[in-house]
Formats: sequence, C-alpha cells, structure tokens
Amino acid sequence: MEFTLSEEQLQYKDMVGQFVDEQVIPFISEYDRKQNPKGSVPWLILEKAMQLGLFGISTPQEYGGSALSNVEILSIVEELARGDSGIAYTMLSTITGAKLISQFGTGEQKEKWLRRISSEQTTPFLIGLAISEPQSGCDNMSPDPNAGLLTTAELVNDQYILNGSKSYITNAGIANLYIVWARTDKSKGAPQGGLSAFLVPADTKGLTVGKIEDKMGNRLAQQGELFFDNCAIPKGSLLSEEGQGFPVILKFVENRLPAVGAIGTGIASAAFNVAYQYAKQRVQGGTQIINHQAIAHKLSNMLMYTEASRLLYQKAAANQDQGKPEVMEAQMCKIMGSETAVMATNETIQILGCYGYSKEYPAEKLLRDARVFTVCENGNEFMRNKIIQRYQKKEEQSQ
Repeated sequence: MEFTLSEEQLQYKDMVGQFVDEQVIPFISEYDRKQNPKGSVPWLILEKAMQLGLFGISTPQEYGGSALSNVEILSIVEELARGDSGIAYTMLSTITGAKLISQFGTGEQKEKWLRRISSEQTTPFLIGLAISEPQSGCDNMSPDPNAGLLTTAELVNDQYILNGSKSYITNAGIANLYIVWARTDKSKGAPQGGLSAFLVPADTKGLTVGKIEDKMGNRLAQQGELFFDNCAIPKGSLLSEEGQGFPVILKFVENRLPAVGAIGTGIASAAFNVAYQYAKQRVQGGTQIINHQAIAHKLSNMLMYTEASRLLYQKAAANQDQGKPEVMEAQMCKIMGSETAVMATNETIQILGCYGYSKEYPAEKLLRDARVFTVCENGNEFMRNKIIQRYQKKEEQSQ
C-alpha cells in the first residue's frame, strides 16, 4: 500500500493547512460560543473555503470541479477538521452529495446541480443528506418493511408527493438542496427496493425546517429537522431509479464513514498539538512535564492511535479509488477515528489539568466536538455488531 501524495498534492494540502491556520483556528471560538445555534454557522470562513475551490473537490472537472481522488479528499477533510470539525462536517455533506449526484444523477441533474456546487457565488452552495428520522437511525437500511424510514413518496401523475419528517440533518435550514430518502414501496424493506432517493430544492413548497439543534459540541455544523407536508417534486427529481435508494445509501456509507474517520483523526491531531506544546512549556518538579513518564506515555499513545486512524481511512480511500470499496473497512474507520478523537481530547485535558477544563484553552472544545462522532452516523456499538457479522459472513464464504 502506498499513500504518498505527489508534490502537487502536497502543495494543495499545505495550502489547505495554511487556510486552516490563518482563517479558521483564530476565529472558531467566537462561533462556538454563540448562544443561538443559528449564529454558529461560520459563513465568512465557508465563503473563503468556497473561494479556494474546496467545495468542488469531488465534482468532475467537466462541471467545474477538481475531481480529486478519495485519498486526497480525505486528507483535506482531516486538515479542515484539525481547524474545526463542524466546518469539515458542513462541507463534507456537500462533497458527499456531489459524489452521489455524479454517480447516480442524470445528465440534466448533473448539469443543473454540480456546476452550482463548483462555481463561486455570494454564499456557498450547500447540500443536506436527509436520511435519519425521529424513530430511525441505525435501522435506516432495515430489510423489515415495517422498520426504518417512514417518510413516503407517492407517484401521482408526473410528480412525487413526499410526506414525513427527518431529524438531525446536517445543513438543515442552510442547504440549497436536500437529497431525501423516502419509502416508495411499503411492502419492501430497504435492500429489497423499498426506498428511493430524491433531489429536493430547499425552496420546494411543502418543505419546512423545524427545530435547529442546540448541541454540546460540533456547533459550527448546523443540524435540524425537516418536514414534508404534501411536498410535490417533479418525477425528474428521482436520483437513480425508483426502488434504488439502498444502493445510493450504500455508496453514501462507503464515502461518509471513512470521512468521519478522517474528521476524528483531525480532531486528535489538533488535540495532540495542544497537549504537546503545553507539555514542553509547563514545568513541574524541576523539569518540563514532557519529561515525566506518565505524560510522555500519554503523548506517545495519542501519536500512535492518530497515525493508526489515519492509515485506516487512507486504506479505505485507496480501495475506493481502485474501485474496491469495503463497507466493513469503512465502519472500522468511523469507530477508530471517533474513539481516537475522544481518547486524545480527554488525555489533552488530563495533561493540561485545570487549564484543560477552562475555556481559555481549546482542549474542552475539542472534547465536546469529538464526542458526537461516536454516536452520529450510527453508534459505534451498532457498528461493532455489523463488523463482526460481516467478518463471520466472509469467513463462511471462504470455507
């Protein structure tokens, strides 16, 4: 396996790193401390990211994007998360959405939406990926027709009529376009063809935004509710074919989970930098605390687990680039990245002591940001169940 970036790719990554250091890190605490969660959206930072072309990194070149490889994209996502996980998460929904439209969209859909993602506008073009619902999360892809998604889409003449609700949707209320999964056949589970995916513009009549979540951390990403009340969309809004929502979700999972691993890696890297710099300066017992074995071991563990998390998401991304995506591998990335982030941020607070618990230092924010990734995109406990089930299945097939 070889994940070494070319000189040109390294220059691009360095450009993103400079953007993070100069345009992100100095300003994120201001947004994080806004009492109204709607005020936490860092529009000025997102606009600067748009001007750098970062929203179009997954969009094909014929539509104005840069069409980077998955390894390159996730390296950039990690770098963005080193600055702030919420910014990375906000942009990731658009990056992932562009991939889904590129793979499953019609020529007309690609021309209409992908150019808008890549072009520089007054404000960035954002996508929301609307899957989860109040009663469903881990069972979104359930084979049971009575479980999972309850939002419905009924074809009436030349329009689909959507009814239902979605919850904890990233970019709810600020997205220009939503990719919405709904049940088109109530007699079938998701893998059997019960679900379909739709492209729904934010200004569609019958689509309303509900509560915006006031969260503990990851505050620079906005999550909220969506409601569909006889929401009529043209038949041409169908992404892929009717009943093919499951393959679209599967591709979403293959792309999204390694990216969440990259976000966790970025948080862990930021935490290590805070802890390392503090440990070199703080003197206790006549020497810098980095020279104390207990502190040195914590820092070493943070380095090791961060590197392991990075290698895992890079492997998953490389396999995607080679046309060999592996869902089990993607799930491992999500668990490894999120738990490494929680471990590293918790240890950073331990190293900084009371200063780590103070809002004067970034350690407490990093821990708040990290914590959500063990429960979002399906909980890690659920993921572990799926990993061992997939492993057993592979073992049985090899015998």
